[in-house]
Amino acid sequence: MMCVFRIAAAMMTACVPPGRRGRSALNAGLVTAIVAASASAVLMGSGCSRENGDDPPSSLATSASTSTNSGPPIVGLSDGQLNAIKIGTVTTFAFPVERTGIGGIDFQNNLYSDSSLSTSVFPPAAGTISQVFVELGDLVREGQPLYALQAGTSNVTVRSPISGVVSAVNASSGVPVLPDSAPAPCAVADTSVKWLLANVPETDIPFYRSGQPVKATVAAYPDLMFEGTVSKIYPDVDANTHRVTVRCRLSDKGNLLRAGMLADFIVTVQKPVESLAVPANGIVREGDGTMTAWVTTDRTHFTQKTVKIGLREQGMVQILDGLRPDETVVTDGAIFLDNMLQAPDSD
Repeated sequence: MMCVFRIAAAMMTACVPPGRRGRSALNAGLVTAIVAASASAVLMGSGCSRENGDDPPSSLATSASTSTNSGPPIVGLSDGQLNAIKIGTVTTFAFPVERTGIGGIDFQNNLYSDSSLSTSVFPPAAGTISQVFVELGDLVREGQPLYALQAGTSNVTVRSPISGVVSAVNASSGVPVLPDSAPAPCAVADTSVKWLLANVPETDIPFYRSGQPVKATVAAYPDLMFEGTVSKIYPDVDANTHRVTVRCRLSDKGNLLRAGMLADFIVTVQKPVESLAVPANGIVREGDGTMTAWVTTDRTHFTQKTVKIGLREQGMVQILDGLRPDETVVTDGAIFLDNMLQAPDSD
């Protein structure tokens, strides 16, 4: 500061002619004072020094510290900020390998019929139909009368061998019938089994096999899960949609499903894959599409690492690359650390 005063005074003295210095001394003093005051303001505003050891504001004292100068980004958190995250270890998880889609509930397909769903009910002997007790579509119980016939001198009542729906009626009074002569006077379909017909992408054909487990839900009963198996993969690919029809048999003991209903389905196409995994809240998708996680060795400072992920199931994410077994990672609140890294530095 003294340098500023002296320089200002010397400059004013040098600029005033000898004959007028007495009269201008006051002006010189005023200019010197102005320059000195300006210099003092500049020095104080620049923050280059701090009098009496003043501490920075408390908000800065508790903010996260970040470092990206060399190596991967690192964020350090205060004790209070640690409450915003959860820490755990990289574990293993059995990820089921599944295919999902939407299909339609069907009862009988005219192109590829499933004869096991319908039971033909023939008369025990030759005779003439005398009475028919049911109509097409009727629900019947096991042992319920279907039709009667006159066989010689005997009047015979033919009953349903199963519970289900009458799927065919080919009898009327006065029509002669023979045992095992198609078509049977009546047929009853087992309603405890329904079909699910799904059109799947042709690229998924290698994944499907008969016998694979299936789970399905319908909008009418969203809390119920209908289980079954894949029963047939149709041979042809639709030339327009490039999809293949897969037929599944679903258990429906309550006879709740109706033909034409839409169903969401899941098919387990192979055994579960055991792999490294972390909770989904421990993974962040960055703006460029990369996936990142945060690891720590002291539970205070966290290093960002790029990871490669795979399957997702039950809130867990498969880790294909980037993390090691039992490595300590952030399992919840990874986005909080990401935001701290992206936040502008405090002045």
